[in-house]
Amino acid sequence: MTRLLASELLKEQILLNNDTNCDRIDLEQIFLFILNINRSDFYSKSHYLSSEDYKKLGDMITRRNEGEPLAYILGKKGFWNIDLIINEHVLVPRPETETIMELVLSSYDQQPIKVLDAGTGSGAIALALASERINWLIYALDKSENSIQIAIDNMINLGLYVGFFRSDWLDSIQSFSLDVIVSNPPYIAADDPRLKADGVSKEPVEALVSENQGFADLNKIIKDSFRCLVKGGRIFVEHAPEQSDLVEEFYKESNYTAIEVHKDLNGDNRVSSGIKE
Repeated sequence: MTRLLASELLKEQILLNNDTNCDRIDLEQIFLFILNINRSDFYSKSHYLSSEDYKKLGDMITRRNEGEPLAYILGKKGFWNIDLIINEHVLVPRPETETIMELVLSSYDQQPIKVLDAGTGSGAIALALASERINWLIYALDKSENSIQIAIDNMINLGLYVGFFRSDWLDSIQSFSLDVIVSNPPYIAADDPRLKADGVSKEPVEALVSENQGFADLNKIIKDSFRCLVKGGRIFVEHAPEQSDLVEEFYKESNYTAIEVHKDLNGDNRVSSGIKE
């Protein structure tokens, strides 16, 4: 067995992997990755897998069925209008997080401002903003050295510029130095059953779980951000839908005004924002 028709093999694998983690969409993406072609080419032309490709296919399907996120297997993930290098040291970017992108971009034009992405992970938000606003000064921090290195690799690969650095949240940020702070921090409780879900169970727990039933990092970022923002500055923070009421209280306790809760594409309360008057 040296060459196998990819289209027929895909049909076979769809049947074999029925009711598993590796669904039709994942299988298709794996085939496209191995063949290094786009979807249109796959279905318009005949393509063959070698014996080596077939072995790689089996390994990747096994990894996916064991719960590993497809982004880790492929080593990449699309976010907003960019493609990111992704591995087991960072969270897989979610479509829900693009809500922050929409809010920030709709609130500010091309005029120069200073923006900080706190807890950047792969650099997704910071780099996506940099791709849209060439005049902004964008910085991003993370306490994980591995995350910062991946974010820098993504920056170089995309030909963008963001000032990445290590910090334990906002401890190293000067007062009154930023116009905007964005953050998608850990906000899941340690006993939350969602941590055992497909894909999530393989992601870095330190990027998912926060103390105080998921509220500790949200509380710290919102309270510490007030000191860092200029007058009129804004903060946008992602959280779980069920956390929105208490997050709003954090904003009020920190003297923010114009507090708003914003829904994601699913209609869930996903991002809260406030202004420092």
